[in-house]
Amino acid sequence: MLLQLTTTAGEKFNAYSVGAANAKRCVLIIHDWWGMLDYNKEFANYFKKLAYKAMVIDLYDGHHPENTKEAGEFMRSIDQAAASRKILAALESLKRPNRKIAVLGWSFGGVQAQHAALEFPDEIKAIVLYYCRIIFDKQNIQQLQAPVLGIFAEAERTWPDKQVALENLMAEFDKTLVCQSYDADHGFVNPDSVKFDDQATEHSRDITVDFLNKYLA
Repeated sequence: MLLQLTTTAGEKFNAYSVGAANAKRCVLIIHDWWGMLDYNKEFANYFKKLAYKAMVIDLYDGHHPENTKEAGEFMRSIDQAAASRKILAALESLKRPNRKIAVLGWSFGGVQAQHAALEFPDEIKAIVLYYCRIIFDKQNIQQLQAPVLGIFAEAERTWPDKQVALENLMAEFDKTLVCQSYDADHGFVNPDSVKFDDQATEHSRDITVDFLNKYLA
Protein backbone atom coordinates (compact mmCIF):
# COMPACT_ATOMS: atom_id res chain seq x y z
CA MET A 1 0.00 0.00 0.00
CA LEU A 2 1.29 3.44 -0.95
CA LEU A 3 0.86 6.16 1.63
CA GLN A 4 2.06 9.66 2.36
CA LEU A 5 3.82 10.64 5.56
CA THR A 6 4.58 14.09 6.95
CA THR A 7 7.62 15.22 8.93
CA THR A 8 7.64 17.56 11.93
CA ALA A 9 8.63 20.34 9.49
CA GLY A 10 5.60 19.67 7.29
CA GLU A 11 7.53 17.89 4.52
CA LYS A 12 5.45 15.24 2.78
CA PHE A 13 6.99 12.07 1.35
CA ASN A 14 5.85 8.71 0.04
CA ALA A 15 6.20 5.26 1.52
CA TYR A 16 5.24 1.72 0.61
CA SER A 17 3.86 -0.20 3.59
CA VAL A 18 2.83 -3.85 3.87
CA GLY A 19 2.18 -6.34 6.64
CA ALA A 20 -0.19 -6.75 9.55
CA ALA A 21 -0.84 -3.76 11.79
CA ASN A 22 -0.19 -5.92 14.85
CA ALA A 23 3.08 -7.48 13.61
CA LYS A 24 5.67 -7.69 16.38
CA ARG A 25 8.67 -7.40 14.03
CA CYS A 26 9.18 -4.59 11.57
CA VAL A 27 11.72 -3.53 8.94
CA LEU A 28 12.19 0.03 7.69
CA ILE A 29 13.82 -0.20 4.23
CA ILE A 30 15.81 2.59 2.57
CA HIS A 31 16.61 2.58 -1.16
CA ASP A 32 19.94 3.02 -2.93
CA TRP A 33 21.01 6.01 -5.03
CA TRP A 34 18.54 5.15 -7.80
CA GLY A 35 15.55 6.06 -5.63
CA MET A 36 12.70 3.79 -4.60
CA LEU A 37 12.50 0.88 -7.05
CA ASP A 38 10.38 -2.24 -7.47
CA TYR A 39 12.99 -4.49 -5.89
CA ASN A 40 12.79 -2.48 -2.67
CA LYS A 41 9.06 -3.15 -2.57
CA GLU A 42 9.66 -6.82 -3.38
CA PHE A 43 11.91 -7.09 -0.33
CA ALA A 44 9.13 -5.57 1.75
CA ASN A 45 6.65 -8.06 0.33
CA TYR A 46 9.03 -10.90 1.17
CA PHE A 47 9.15 -9.78 4.80
CA LYS A 48 5.36 -9.51 4.85
CA LYS A 49 5.17 -13.23 4.02
CA LEU A 50 7.30 -13.85 7.11
CA ALA A 51 4.78 -12.01 9.31
CA TYR A 52 6.80 -8.79 9.44
CA LYS A 53 5.53 -5.27 9.00
CA ALA A 54 7.71 -3.65 6.32
CA MET A 55 7.96 -0.12 4.98
CA VAL A 56 10.04 1.38 2.17
CA ILE A 57 10.48 5.14 2.34
CA ASP A 58 11.26 7.40 -0.59
CA LEU A 59 13.96 9.92 0.34
CA TYR A 60 14.17 11.10 -3.29
CA ASP A 61 10.57 12.39 -3.49
CA GLY A 62 9.84 10.28 -6.55
CA HIS A 63 13.02 11.20 -8.42
CA HIS A 64 14.86 8.48 -10.38
CA PRO A 65 18.29 9.43 -11.74
CA GLU A 66 18.93 8.44 -15.35
CA ASN A 67 22.63 7.56 -14.99
CA THR A 68 25.36 7.12 -12.41
CA LYS A 69 26.59 10.72 -12.76
CA GLU A 70 23.15 12.09 -12.01
CA ALA A 71 22.66 9.53 -9.23
CA GLY A 72 25.88 10.61 -7.56
CA GLU A 73 25.03 14.29 -7.83
CA PHE A 74 21.53 13.77 -6.50
CA MET A 75 22.75 11.63 -3.61
CA ARG A 76 25.35 14.22 -2.60
CA SER A 77 22.75 17.00 -2.71
CA ILE A 78 20.44 15.33 -0.19
CA ASP A 79 19.62 17.49 2.82
CA GLN A 80 20.59 15.17 5.68
CA ALA A 81 18.48 17.01 8.22
CA ALA A 82 15.41 16.58 6.00
CA ALA A 83 16.24 12.92 5.36
CA SER A 84 16.53 12.33 9.10
CA ARG A 85 13.17 13.98 9.68
CA LYS A 86 11.61 11.65 7.13
CA ILE A 87 13.19 8.62 8.79
CA LEU A 88 11.91 9.76 12.16
CA ALA A 89 8.40 10.25 10.76
CA ALA A 90 8.51 6.72 9.37
CA LEU A 91 9.74 5.30 12.67
CA GLU A 92 7.00 7.13 14.56
CA SER A 93 4.37 5.75 12.19
CA LEU A 94 5.67 2.22 12.72
CA LYS A 95 5.85 2.28 16.52
CA ARG A 96 3.50 -0.06 18.34
CA PRO A 97 3.55 -1.53 21.84
CA ASN A 98 5.98 -4.49 21.99
CA ARG A 99 7.05 -4.03 18.35
CA LYS A 100 10.75 -4.16 17.50
CA ILE A 101 11.97 -2.22 14.47
CA ALA A 102 15.01 -2.85 12.29
CA VAL A 103 16.39 -0.63 9.55
CA LEU A 104 17.84 -1.98 6.29
CA GLY A 105 19.53 -0.07 3.50
CA TRP A 106 21.50 -0.62 0.31
CA SER A 107 24.41 1.71 -0.56
CA PHE A 108 23.00 5.24 -0.01
CA GLY A 109 20.28 3.60 2.06
CA GLY A 110 22.91 1.89 4.19
CA VAL A 111 24.43 5.25 5.03
CA GLN A 112 20.98 6.53 5.94
CA ALA A 113 20.40 3.44 8.08
CA GLN A 114 23.56 4.32 10.01
CA HIS A 115 22.36 7.89 10.50
CA ALA A 116 19.07 6.49 11.80
CA ALA A 117 20.79 4.14 14.23
CA LEU A 118 22.96 6.96 15.60
CA GLU A 119 20.22 9.59 15.79
CA PHE A 120 17.38 7.39 17.02
CA PRO A 121 19.10 4.58 18.96
CA ASP A 122 16.14 3.89 21.24
CA GLU A 123 13.87 3.16 18.28
CA ILE A 124 16.06 0.76 16.29
CA LYS A 125 16.82 -2.75 17.50
CA ALA A 126 18.81 -4.11 14.53
CA ILE A 127 20.60 -2.73 11.47
CA VAL A 128 21.34 -4.32 8.08
CA LEU A 129 23.87 -2.58 5.81
CA TYR A 130 24.39 -3.65 2.20
CA TYR A 131 27.62 -2.56 0.43
CA CYS A 132 27.64 0.97 1.78
CA ARG A 133 30.07 3.59 2.99
CA ILE A 134 30.66 3.28 6.72
CA ILE A 135 30.08 6.39 8.81
CA PHE A 136 30.48 4.70 12.19
CA ASP A 137 33.68 5.91 13.83
CA LYS A 138 35.25 6.33 17.26
CA GLN A 139 33.46 9.63 17.78
CA ASN A 140 29.92 8.29 17.28
CA ILE A 141 30.06 4.54 17.89
CA GLN A 142 29.14 4.85 21.57
CA GLN A 143 25.68 6.05 20.49
CA LEU A 144 25.07 2.76 18.67
CA GLN A 145 22.90 0.33 20.60
CA ALA A 146 21.66 -2.10 17.95
CA PRO A 147 23.50 -5.12 16.51
CA VAL A 148 24.70 -4.71 12.93
CA LEU A 149 24.73 -7.06 9.95
CA GLY A 150 27.22 -5.87 7.34
CA ILE A 151 26.95 -7.35 3.85
CA PHE A 152 29.86 -6.60 1.53
CA ALA A 153 30.65 -6.92 -2.18
CA GLU A 154 34.14 -8.30 -2.71
CA ALA A 155 34.50 -6.69 -6.16
CA GLU A 156 34.30 -3.22 -4.65
CA ARG A 157 37.66 -1.46 -4.64
CA THR A 158 37.11 -0.49 -0.99
CA TRP A 159 36.74 -4.12 0.11
CA PRO A 160 38.11 -5.66 2.31
CA ASP A 161 39.50 -2.52 3.94
CA LYS A 162 36.15 -1.13 5.04
CA GLN A 163 34.95 -4.49 6.35
CA VAL A 164 38.13 -4.95 8.39
CA ALA A 165 37.90 -1.38 9.70
CA LEU A 166 34.29 -1.93 10.77
CA GLU A 167 35.14 -5.24 12.43
CA ASN A 168 37.99 -3.64 14.37
CA LEU A 169 35.88 -0.65 15.42
CA MET A 170 32.96 -2.75 16.61
CA ALA A 171 35.26 -5.12 18.49
CA GLU A 172 37.09 -2.24 20.18
CA PHE A 173 33.85 -0.82 21.55
CA ASP A 174 32.23 -4.20 22.26
CA LYS A 175 29.42 -3.77 19.74
CA THR A 176 27.64 -6.68 18.09
CA LEU A 177 28.53 -7.23 14.42
CA VAL A 178 27.96 -10.00 11.91
CA CYS A 179 29.67 -9.74 8.50
CA GLN A 180 29.11 -11.59 5.24
CA SER A 181 30.84 -10.91 1.93
CA TYR A 182 30.12 -12.15 -1.58
CA ASP A 183 32.11 -12.54 -4.78
CA ALA A 184 29.93 -9.89 -6.38
CA ASP A 185 29.93 -6.17 -7.12
CA HIS A 186 28.27 -3.14 -5.57
CA GLY A 187 24.57 -3.24 -6.42
CA PHE A 188 24.32 -7.01 -6.74
CA VAL A 189 20.80 -7.08 -5.24
CA ASN A 190 19.29 -4.82 -7.91
CA PRO A 191 17.83 -7.00 -10.72
CA ASP A 192 17.92 -4.04 -13.12
CA SER A 193 21.69 -3.70 -12.71
CA VAL A 194 24.29 -5.46 -14.88
CA LYS A 195 25.92 -6.36 -11.54
CA PHE A 196 22.90 -8.35 -10.36
CA ASP A 197 23.79 -11.69 -8.80
CA ASP A 198 20.78 -13.85 -8.04
CA GLN A 199 22.65 -16.36 -5.88
CA ALA A 200 24.29 -13.70 -3.74
CA THR A 201 20.95 -11.91 -3.46
CA GLU A 202 19.11 -15.01 -2.31
CA HIS A 203 21.80 -16.00 0.18
CA SER A 204 22.14 -12.48 1.59
CA ARG A 205 18.40 -12.27 2.02
CA ASP A 206 18.43 -15.55 3.96
CA ILE A 207 21.26 -14.27 6.15
CA THR A 208 19.30 -11.07 6.73
CA VAL A 209 16.17 -12.95 7.78
CA ASP A 210 18.13 -15.15 10.18
CA PHE A 211 19.78 -12.08 11.70
CA LEU A 212 16.53 -10.18 12.13
CA ASN A 213 14.67 -13.20 13.47
CA LYS A 214 17.33 -13.45 16.16
CA TYR A 215 17.59 -9.81 17.19
CA LEU A 216 13.95 -8.84 16.82
CA ALA A 217 12.70 -11.86 18.78
